[in-house]
Amino acid sequence: MLLLYVDDIQLLYAESDKSRAIDVKESLMRQYKLKNLGPVKQFLGHEINRLPDGSVTLGQQSYINTILHRYGMENANTVNTPMDYKTRLDHVSNNADAEADQAQYQSIVGSLMYAVQATRPDIAFAVAALSRYLLKPYRTHMTAAKRVLRYLKSTADAKLIFSGSRGSLEGLVGYTDSDWAGDRHDRKSQGSYLFKMAGAPISWKSKK
Repeated sequence: MLLLYVDDIQLLYAESDKSRAIDVKESLMRQYKLKNLGPVKQFLGHEINRLPDGSVTLGQQSYINTILHRYGMENANTVNTPMDYKTRLDHVSNNADAEADQAQYQSIVGSLMYAVQATRPDIAFAVAALSRYLLKPYRTHMTAAKRVLRYLKSTADAKLIFSGSRGSLEGLVGYTDSDWAGDRHDRKSQGSYLFKMAGAPISWKSKK
């Protein structure tokens, strides 16, 4: 399997196909000016590490530190959860809450989305909820978005760990849940699902 994104290439192959993979590399290097970086350690902001027992970890610590610095949150106090269960994002009043900077809010949520899509299913519910207010965010929404950043600061080194044992590859496990009419205005629910294989999530989503 050859993964290509603009000028980044990653080649995935079984050990038994190593000679064919070498042929592919050499063929590409004859055709294009390429640099062989050896076994993958980073790809599109994903940090990839192989453990001695055959397990593989995926993380985004460097990316998370970058966005914390971008939004001036590198010295912020940490929290243990991505959302405060007492906060109602759908409760907005012009009299009680000031409008937030739309461009900054959209930028923060967009940065969080990349983390969600890559390695952080634990913030999927929070980011999906925040995404509903991109057109007109209020201070409450901005505070909630920055809380996710504070949570990421406390868990920046969290990784998905895919087990190297053969038995762990046999089962696919799925979970689903809903907040059951969590939006008080239209009584619609935000649902989520997550699928795991080899001991770690491989697919997840949260949406209204």
